[in-house]
Amino acid sequence: MTSSFEDRLLQDARCLFQGIDRVLLAVSGGADSVAMAHALVRLRQQGAMDCNFVIGHINHRLRGAESDADEAFVDQLGESLGLPVVSQRMDINKYAAEQKLSIETAGRVVRLQSLVRMAIDNGCSAVATAHHKDDLAETMIHRFMRGTGFRGLCGIWAESEVYGAKFIRPMLGLRRADIIQYSKDTSIQWREDASNRNINFTRNKIRHRLLPLLEAESRSIVDQLSMLSLETQRFQQFLKKQAQEIIGKAEYPQKRDQFEINRGLLKELPPWVFYEVVRGLLTVLGAGLRNYSQAHFKAITEMCAQESTKADFPDGITLCTDGDRVIFSKSDLPVRCWPQEATVCLTIGKMVRFGSWQIISRLLNRSEIDMDAFMAKKDACVEWFDADRVVGPIEIRGRRNGDRFWPIGASDEKKVGRFLMDAQLDSTVKREAFIIEDALKILWLAPIRMSETAKLTSKSDKIIEIQVRRTVP
Repeated sequence: MTSSFEDRLLQDARCLFQGIDRVLLAVSGGADSVAMAHALVRLRQQGAMDCNFVIGHINHRLRGAESDADEAFVDQLGESLGLPVVSQRMDINKYAAEQKLSIETAGRVVRLQSLVRMAIDNGCSAVATAHHKDDLAETMIHRFMRGTGFRGLCGIWAESEVYGAKFIRPMLGLRRADIIQYSKDTSIQWREDASNRNINFTRNKIRHRLLPLLEAESRSIVDQLSMLSLETQRFQQFLKKQAQEIIGKAEYPQKRDQFEINRGLLKELPPWVFYEVVRGLLTVLGAGLRNYSQAHFKAITEMCAQESTKADFPDGITLCTDGDRVIFSKSDLPVRCWPQEATVCLTIGKMVRFGSWQIISRLLNRSEIDMDAFMAKKDACVEWFDADRVVGPIEIRGRRNGDRFWPIGASDEKKVGRFLMDAQLDSTVKREAFIIEDALKILWLAPIRMSETAKLTSKSDKIIEIQVRRTVP
């Protein structure tokens, strides 16, 4: 028999999980994600859902022994629920320093990228997170404080695409208090993260100080913000549809990575639709929208009102107007940190260097390794390949125009350049990506994505392990 909490969860889960046979549950060990895992498993046991689940956990290594204890707790949770668990350890402090990001932002980026990779590696069609209605309210307040437009007011979507993967949030209709009460009623144990009470973090300050003050004035503030989010999402979908119709009228000349659109058409658009059109064109051209501020969009708006002008924008985008034409184009950014003709042969069992990278390889026997342990602990800098599907010598080289490969998890092969344009990755990571290939095909766009064509199968016996590590200059 389901509880009222599980019934309410099921109302949203039915729609979000439709057509999905395997889902990665993002579980930190905290009350929200642990309750989500318990409730979904109970719904499946009672026949209300037929989806299979895998638990994914990220150890951010920010709290030393406590972080390791969280990981151990999630392992035990998976065992008690009869679910496989995959974990990954990441040095968030190091990543934040390298990328010049705040700890909050670095943690979010690494967490999302890691969850996407876990989903791909474990055959999951979607990632489920435990965001709830209070999270939605906090997000919207945070965006109010920073300044936001219609997109920001959409808050958290129940379903979205992140780094090319589907994310679903089945608990958005539930309050945090409901989750805690359900956990207490069903004797669910969870881990407390002391850092969640550190009000030096903006979100925690909103959660523990600002939101309670607002609720004291209006007990329905969280529900009101939720309704505002839903209404804005409907409006955003309307704007997106209109923008797609306009983009469909843009010309795509034979020249690579360029769009032309009628200037008069753009000038007639309402500002909200104009923004979505520009945003859509930049996305198609592969620009990283995180690098675009309100000032950039204002400059583009002003340029489109002029008959003849030209300016450069982030990520190699050039905008020029010529009479009735507005031309968006993307120039090729440098894609290598070494001579293009440089090629290094990789001998299995020996270490070689390629630019600032050190590449180590070895041959493994399937019977002598723990596949589950490898998948749980691996990072993006190590991959396993089926030795029987590797043809001829393995070589390492820089990227070349026209390179194509079949990204693991994708339905078909893609141009490497287009794949990198679509990937929401740091521009430095994209520029420094390099190729590891055999005599017939690309095995790995290192250290970003391996190829489908040499992945392990249940019949794989001999395994080639390749690790790429950046060396200190």
